[in-house]
Amino acid sequence: MNKTKLFLNASSLVLLGFVSWMTGCTRQENKYDPPPPPAVTTALPVRSKITPFLEQTGRTEASEDADVRARVRGFIQQIEFEPGEKVEKDEILYKIEPDQYEAILKSAVAKVAAAKADIEVKTARTNTLRAEVTRATKELKREKDLQEQNASSDASYQNALAASTAADANLKSGEADVVAAEANLGSAEAEQDQAQLNFDYTKVRAPIDGAITKTYYKIGNLVENGDRLATVVNDNIIFANFSISDRSLLEFMKARQLAAPENQSEPKTGDDRWRGKKVFLRRETDEGFPFEGQLDYVDQSGIESDTGTLGLRASFKNDDRQLLPGLFVTVRIPAEESVESLLIPEAALTRNDQGSFVLTVNSNNEVVQKKVTVGQTVSGWAIIQSGLSDDDRVIINGLQRARAGAKVVPTPKTLSVDAEALLRGRGQPNTETPPNTETPATASSATSSPTKTAPPAPATSETTPSPTTSAT
Repeated sequence: MNKTKLFLNASSLVLLGFVSWMTGCTRQENKYDPPPPPAVTTALPVRSKITPFLEQTGRTEASEDADVRARVRGFIQQIEFEPGEKVEKDEILYKIEPDQYEAILKSAVAKVAAAKADIEVKTARTNTLRAEVTRATKELKREKDLQEQNASSDASYQNALAASTAADANLKSGEADVVAAEANLGSAEAEQDQAQLNFDYTKVRAPIDGAITKTYYKIGNLVENGDRLATVVNDNIIFANFSISDRSLLEFMKARQLAAPENQSEPKTGDDRWRGKKVFLRRETDEGFPFEGQLDYVDQSGIESDTGTLGLRASFKNDDRQLLPGLFVTVRIPAEESVESLLIPEAALTRNDQGSFVLTVNSNNEVVQKKVTVGQTVSGWAIIQSGLSDDDRVIINGLQRARAGAKVVPTPKTLSVDAEALLRGRGQPNTETPPNTETPATASSATSSPTKTAPPAPATSETTPSPTTSAT
C-alpha cells in the first residue's frame, strides 16, 4: 500500500512539472515601453524698458494736527461742535465761564481810565508850575537890573532868586509826577490787555482747519490752564515717513547711474536727486501701488550713524481720505529713467546655493538648464541681467515634469508686460496671446504658479524673496 501511495505522489509531481513547462512555453515576453515626453508650456523672454525702484516700509502721519487747549481756568459752559466734523481756523469750539474774567477786565479798564485822568490832572498842574517859573524868572531879572542901578535892595534880589529857584524845583517835581502817571497808565493798559486776553480765552477757538476729535471734557467739567480739550487733524495731505539703509541707497544710486547713460541724460546732483521725486504708496491690503505722491524731505543730517539709515518723507494728496494717519505702508521710489530689461515670470526660476536657474527647450525639444543672474523681482516678474537671450524658449509651466536632457512636448505662449502697471505693483505675468499674434498652441492664461521641483544638480527650487532694492 505504501508503494501504491509513493507511485501516485511521483505521478502527480511529474504531471505538475509537465503542466508548468507547457504554460511557460506559451507566456508572452515582458517589454518596457517608455512614457511619452511630458507636456510643458514655453515662452520667449519679454524685452521692455523697466524703471528701477527702491522699496521700503514706513508709517503715515497727518500733515497738520494741533491740540485744542484751555488757556484759562474755569468750568466749561458750552461745546460748539460734534465729534468728527470739519472745523475752520478760529471757529469757536468751547465756552468757559467768563464772569470772573469779565469782572477783571472791567476793573482793568477802570484803572486805565483813572490813570489817564491822573495824567491830565498832573499835566495841568505842570502847566501852572511852568507859568510860575516864567513869572519868577522875569521877577528875578527885574530885581537884578534894579540892583545894578542901585535902585533895589539886596534883600529884594535874594527873595526873587529864592522864588525862581523854588519855581524851577516845583516844575521838575510836577514833570516827574506826569512821568510817573504815564508809567501807571502803561501798567494799567498792560493789565487791561492781559484781562482782555483772558476774557477772549474763555472762548476756545480752533487752531487750524481740519476734522476735530471727540471732546476729552464735558459740559460742567472744570479745566485748568493748559488742559487738552480735543485735537484738530488736517489730513488733506498725508506724510509717509520711512528710512532706507545706506546699502540700499548706494545700490539705487548705482542703478540710476546705469540708467542715465542708456537714456543719454546726466544724473541730478544735490537735493534735486530726491526732492519732488515721484513716489508710489501701497497699504497692507492694496493690490499694487494705487497712491501717487512726491518726496518732500530728506534728512539733512545724512546717514544716521546708530542705524545706518537715511530718513525720508513723502507727501500724498488725501482729498478722499483713503489714507489715515498711523498706517503701516510700503513706499516705492522709481528712478528717473527706465532701463532696457529682459523679463521672465518669476515662477520659471529655480534657486539653490549656487545661484538661479531656468529650464529652456532647444530646437530638438530637449530640456536645457541655464544659469541666470537675476537683478530684481517685482510683481511676479524676474529681471534677468545675464544668462538668457531673446530667443530662448523658457519653460514657464510644467517645471515639475521637465528634466535636463529629456525631451518634452512644448506648447508656446506669448508673454506681455505693462511697464507702468509693473511700476505700480500690478502687471502680473500674462500669458494670454495678444490679438493678431499667431502661435502654434491655443492661448490660455497662467493663473497659478506650478510647484517648482528642481532639476538634477545643481539647481533646486526655493521661494523667491520679496525685492527691496533696485536692479544694478
